[in-house]
Formats: sequence, structure tokens, C-alpha cells
Amino acid sequence: MVRASDAEGPALLGEADRRELVRAERALAEAGQSARYVVVDGDRPGIPIGLLPVYPVARPYTVAPHPGLVLDGSKAARGWRTGCYLGSLGRAPGLVAVDPTVEPGPVRAALVREAWRLVTEESDRLDFACFPLLDAELLADVVPLLAEHDPVLVETVEPFVPITFDSFDEYLGAQSRGRRAAIRQEQRRFQETGLRIVEVDLLTRYEQLAPLLRNVELKYGKTGDVEDYANYLLSIAKSVGDQTTCLAVFGEDDPQGHDPVAFTVAWRQGEVWRLRCWGCDYARTEGTFTYFNLVVYEPLRRAIAAGVRRLVLGRGSLEAKVGRGAQLSRLTSVAVSLNR
Repeated sequence: MVRASDAEGPALLGEADRRELVRAERALAEAGQSARYVVVDGDRPGIPIGLLPVYPVARPYTVAPHPGLVLDGSKAARGWRTGCYLGSLGRAPGLVAVDPTVEPGPVRAALVREAWRLVTEESDRLDFACFPLLDAELLADVVPLLAEHDPVLVETVEPFVPITFDSFDEYLGAQSRGRRAAIRQEQRRFQETGLRIVEVDLLTRYEQLAPLLRNVELKYGKTGDVEDYANYLLSIAKSVGDQTTCLAVFGEDDPQGHDPVAFTVAWRQGEVWRLRCWGCDYARTEGTFTYFNLVVYEPLRRAIAAGVRRLVLGRGSLEAKVGRGAQLSRLTSVAVSLNR
């Protein structure tokens, strides 16, 4: 086991992934919990060629969400309180890092096996174990290992826009005539309300933005108070702040930008940008098409200008996002009950 902050070898972990692991470590530490890592060592002592994070899940679920949310409300999660996530905290696709200079299959399989061994050793004090949001390769490694334990499989769909155009006008041109007209109408309506989108510093704004994030999280059944969400945003700002873009929406009556009514945070991971979260004041943005201007059109403009190849829009509102040019990738969460 190693801590992410001590892991060596830039070929194993890219800067964005390393920072995210460190962010998770710190957030868990503040909640009195600890992240652990299963590693596979290579020929050089102390330098791993594979790494898989293992995260504790327990009340108050402010760092790692309750498994009922990760499993999209599956009845299987009823009664589960304490467990672990393997590969991610349940909000992003599972991470199994493998040195690109080695054959990935055997290393990936060894990491999954060792992680499951760790779980079984501690199963007497855990209600569940879950591999959240696996792609097809990881799913193929995990499912056979857990087959005899009656695993629960829940598929999640994640929308993304493949950026094959050089301008926002080209993006519009790739849409149907009816959809182009609808997008332009949504942009006009947003502008007519006097709302505007401004890039802001997350580190200095996180306390203002936390209530907006909580509004959205509560709408979708998640728990936590404003302080919890402020700490979450602060952890992003401190660890990966220079690799994020925070966009906020202000009203016409707020020219100095003191009182945001909505925001989103985009995580810039090289040629892929991923929207991590969004928040809003529903009453003040109703009927303004703030959502699509803030989480689709403006990030898309910026991603095109930056030469990004994929913009991941975040789960939810799938039909509407597909109607605006998004494609869908399928991820599967695999969970096992341990409290039988």
C-alpha cells in the first residue's frame, strides 16, 4: 500500500489523476477517514506499475456518497451503511492506473484481484463493496471475480460531445435545422434576460457557490449541508484548481458580480474536459435556459478554442443533451452485499 502523494513514476499517474487522488485523500482525512491504494510493483523497487484506490464509505456520506445514489436508487443498497468503493469515490469513472510501458491486462487483473482480497479480509465490518462506474475493460475483469457473490450491476449512461469541429458555428451547422433554431432561441432568451457568464476564481468563490450546489444536490436526493458542499468545492480548488475552469452566472442587476445565480466547474484533463458539478438558484433562473447555456454552449465554445477533443457533460438530462449533439458512453457499477 502507498499513499497517492508518495507514489512515484509520472508514467503511472498523470498530473490530473494524481491531484485528484490527493484531493480525495485530504477530503477523507478531514472527515476522519483514510484512502488506501492497492499497488503492483515492477522491476524497480518502490516504483509501482499499477495502482487502484480503495475508499471508505460511511456516514455522513459527504465525501463518498451513499451507495444508493451510485447505484441509481437500486433496492439492493437498502440497509447498507458502511463499505468501500474501489477505483473511484463514486462520482467519476473508476481509475485503475497502469504504467503505459507494460502490458496492461495482467496488471489490471492483479490490481482487481488484490483489491477484492483486501475487501474479503475486512468483510466482517463492511456492509458492501462497490466498483463504481466501470468501462467495458474493467467490467470484464471485475464481473468474473465477483460472479459467485451475486453481484448487483447497474448501468449508467454518461453524455459527451465529441469535438470534431473548429468553431461553435461548425457545431451548430452539424445539428438539424430544427435543433439549430432551438439552440439559437435558447441563447437569445438567455441574453435577453440580462444574465451573463463569467469565469471566476473557485478558491475565492467556493463559499458563495456552495448553496447553489446544495440546491441541485437536494433536488436529486443527495444529502449534506452547505458546509459540506463548501468543503467539497474548496478541496477541488486547492488540489486541482489550476486545472479547472469555474464559470458563474450573474444577473443584469449585479454588474460587479457579487451574487452568482448559477455556476459550473469544468475539469481540464488534457484533450478531455469533464464537468464536475453545477449549481443554481432555481427561482432566479427559471425560464432563462441558464442550464444549457452554462453547461453545454459556453463550455463547448471554450473547449473548441482550447483544442479539446471531448467534452463530458455529466450525467442527467440525457435526452436533452443528446438532442444538442451529445453521444452516450455506458459505465457499469458492480456491487456486492457483505452483510449476509
